[in-house]
Formats: sequence, C-alpha cells, structure tokens
Amino acid sequence: MSTSVMTLFPFMLNGMEAMKIPIEIAADMALKDFHAAFAGADMMKNLHDTHVKMSRHFLPLMDPVIEKETSESLLDIYQEGSDALFSIYRENLLRPLARFYEERAGELEFLKLFTDELPPQDWTVEYDQSKILLDLPSFRLIEISADIRHAIENYTVIFAPRAGHHSNIAERVALFLRGQGLTRMAIVEQKCAEDIPLYVDGKRHHENFEGQIRQYTEILEHLKGKTGFPPHLVAICQPGPLLMMTLILRPDLGKTFGSAGAPMDTEAEQGFLTDFARSMGENYIERLIALFGQTVCDDRPGRGREIFDGRFHVLGFYLLSMDQHVKNFKHLLDDLKSGNSESAEKQKAFYEWYNYVQSFPRSFIEDTYKKIFVGNELIRGDLVIDGKTVGIKDYPGSVPLWALGGSNDNIAPPLQATGHMKLIEAVPDEDKLTLICNGGHMALFRSQNVLNEYYTKIARFILDRSDLEVLSM
Repeated sequence: MSTSVMTLFPFMLNGMEAMKIPIEIAADMALKDFHAAFAGADMMKNLHDTHVKMSRHFLPLMDPVIEKETSESLLDIYQEGSDALFSIYRENLLRPLARFYEERAGELEFLKLFTDELPPQDWTVEYDQSKILLDLPSFRLIEISADIRHAIENYTVIFAPRAGHHSNIAERVALFLRGQGLTRMAIVEQKCAEDIPLYVDGKRHHENFEGQIRQYTEILEHLKGKTGFPPHLVAICQPGPLLMMTLILRPDLGKTFGSAGAPMDTEAEQGFLTDFARSMGENYIERLIALFGQTVCDDRPGRGREIFDGRFHVLGFYLLSMDQHVKNFKHLLDDLKSGNSESAEKQKAFYEWYNYVQSFPRSFIEDTYKKIFVGNELIRGDLVIDGKTVGIKDYPGSVPLWALGGSNDNIAPPLQATGHMKLIEAVPDEDKLTLICNGGHMALFRSQNVLNEYYTKIARFILDRSDLEVLSM
C-alpha cells in the first residue's frame, strides 16, 4: 500500500508535530487580534463617516453665517485627515498582524506537507471502469483518447516508470502528445507491489523481466487488435529497455518506439547509479533487499510476495539531489509565507507525488539492477528472455525510433539515454531522432519548455510515420 517516505523517520515526524503547536497558537492569536483590531477600526470608521455625513447636512442649518462651500471644504479636509489616519492605522497595525498570521499559516502548511497523510495519487484526466482496457497483474491500461474523429489509426501508448512513485508522472507527456495530434492515446499505470497478486489463475506469477515483457506484449496486442494497426510506443524512463526487448521479440507490435530519460546504454557515459552498482557488484542487491525487503501482509492482494520497500528507493533519490531539494523546500516555504499561492501549489503537488511512495517486486528490482545497471546486457547482446538471447543488434529495422536525454540528468545521463541510437544499424538514419535537452531528469517529463521545444518534434516524427485513417465516403 502506498505510504509517505516520511514514515521512515518517526522521530522527525514527532519533532515536526511538536513544532506545529506553538506555530498554531501564534497563528490563532494573531488571527483573533487581527479580527478584533479590524472590527474596532471598522466601527470607528463607520461612526466617523456617519458623523461627517450628518455634519454636511446639519452644519449649514445650525450656523447660517458659514457658507455651504466653506463648510464643505472644512469637512473635506477633516475627512481626508481622518482617512489618512485610518490608513496609517491599517498600515502599522492591521497589515503587520495580517502578515504575521500569513507567515505562521505558511509555516504550518509547509510542515503539514510532511506530517499529514498524503492525498491519494491518481490521474487528473477523468476515467471510469469502461476506460480501463486491461487490468493485468501489475499494470492497468487506461484509455484517454480525445473524443474526436481520429486522423490516424495508431494508438500512442505511454508506459509510465516503476520508480517508487505513482505513474501519473507520465501524464503531462501523454496529454501534450494528444494535443499535438496523437489523439488515440492510452497510458500504462504501474501498480504498487503490494497490489500485485503472487498467484494468477492458480499459477505463480513472476515480476521479473520475463513476466513484465509478457504483460507488455499483451498490452500491445490489445491496442493493435482495437484498430488493426500497431501502436506507437513511448517509454518514460525505466520501461525503455523492457519495451525494446519486447519489440525485438515481437517487431509486429510497434509502429514507432521512443524513450525519454531511459537507462538504455548504461556504459555510454559514466553516471552515479551505474558507477555505484558496478563498484558494489551483483550481490549488493541481495544484501540491500535483506535489509530493506518485506513480505506483503495477508490483508493485501499481493500477500506473500517479497518486495523492496519503496521508501528507501525514494530516499536514495532525495540523497542523489539533496542540494536541489533543499533549494526547492526553501523556495516553497518562502512562497507559502509570502502568499504566492500559484507557485506554492505547484511545488506542493510535486512533493505530494514525490513523497507518496510505492514498493517494488523483489524480482523486478533484482533484474533491473543486475541486467541493466551492472551487466548492460541488452547492449552487450547477452540478455536472455524466455530462453532466447537478444541484444541491441536485433532491434527491427522496420520500427523507427527516437530518444530524448537531459544534459543535467543524474539518473540516466544524456548518453546513457541516447547512446543506443548509434548502435542500431538496421534502422535508416531518416527514421531516427536523437534529442538532448537542457534539463534534469524531471524536466524531461514536467517542463513546459521541454514539452514545447522537444516533444513537438517528437510528435511530428511520430505523426509522419503513422497510418492515416481511411475516411469512408
């Protein structure tokens, strides 16, 4: 079951809860003082304005010697002076009180981001059971096609990563590409390991690479069966190598294939994750799982399955980019305290997603660590899938491909994400598109600038290689 990464630190959570108490008291007192001061000032202002109105009406009657213009002028001066006085009162008492309350409220909201139960994560696009095309042991295939007459026959299917978070990290890419004309759109959601059954139809279900590829194949067969044409495949990060393996085994199931920020060739460039994995060796993952592994409890669908606690995976992401996270937290706190709600809500939504952790099946994390980050087996050509040895040289020349990397990506450095393109000789150069943007890992999926500049090119590349729908007369 999904949980917050902060549950790893109960003492820190208790400390944050204790911090909230004096802040809540101070905020409550400031709010009460503000309301009292505002009510008093408002009452005085109303009494004063009533007095001025009455004076305008009765003063000429009480003293006929005073000309009406003179009395009006005197009362105008009096009104301006009192208005200035009340303005000074607001600036020097009410505004500081309001500012003090806003700052305390911002601090409380910041702490609640880490202490309160996180809101469940889901897709922002509306869908119901009729839109769930397939519900597989570890995936859900969800239709999010535009409700229009489609110009092309091919689905575009976005495979979200299994990286310790909810799959909706892939949604912005999906919706952007849909808006660019790839209107037959589906997304693949990864389930939390605790929700993946250990037995399916009475048989032991394995979540290693073979088990994943069988489900990928079922997804692609289903989408091809709906229109009669193979879909366009888009891998967001981790699914990249697995989708390529699937296409090597079944070239008929892909019209085009592309990956963004995926660890495709982990020897093309040095990176922290691959350097660390190779220095620690293959057996390190068993030691890690021995420390941080769990068995799913009986009240979950995946009861009995061995899993890797996703909280430690996300903690690793935090440590890998801690300097950037510290900057983000400082910026978020400043926005909350200053009332910059638009910017604050975007950052809050991100960290609600980032801290909402999902766990991994043990066999999946073992295969990813050993076959991708240590062995780079797909590139070396010694990857065995269901008894068949496959490699990058086997990639089908009939399936055009693209790759996008980020120049500041510390998860999958740019050449790791794009280096495989030069190794595939079967695909003509005109059917390849290699792009490297100026951004980090998250920018590849979240940055509007990256979407506008790079995914527009990707969409055009895919559209140019699509099967046009034949319109009946």
